[in-house]
Amino acid sequence: MKHSLTVSSLVLATITGVALPATAQPASGTETACTAATPAEQIALNAAKNEARQMAEVTNGGLGVYRAEPAMHGAAIASPCDMLDATTWRFTIRGGEPTAVALEETYTLLSVVTVQGTGRDRTVTLDYNGPIEQYIQ
Repeated sequence: MKHSLTVSSLVLATITGVALPATAQPASGTETACTAATPAEQIALNAAKNEARQMAEVTNGGLGVYRAEPAMHGAAIASPCDMLDATTWRFTIRGGEPTAVALEETYTLLSVVTVQGTGRDRTVTLDYNGPIEQYIQ
């Protein structure tokens, strides 16, 4: 699989005590919510979701120190995703320290990951990774 990593801002410092409400997401421009009507589209979207989550996990130090929000572990169409075109998805993933995420839904980090293409031709790009409050779209 081909991976490209573009980092707009890579800040791995964790700022404690900052939470974003579960329904809050940065504003989107012309994107639409991710949809998947056919089994092939569902498979592609789920694979893209997993690639995006794994990029956030690796970038933020691994599962021992970072956990993505629960929406990134469930149904792909319920994930924080914008569809840029038929095979390009942008995921805006909140995460933080595993216990704080699991027990308190406290998120301190934001990773914005774009996944383009399907199958072996997929590319994964990290557009932003850092404190939630510093994210400017």
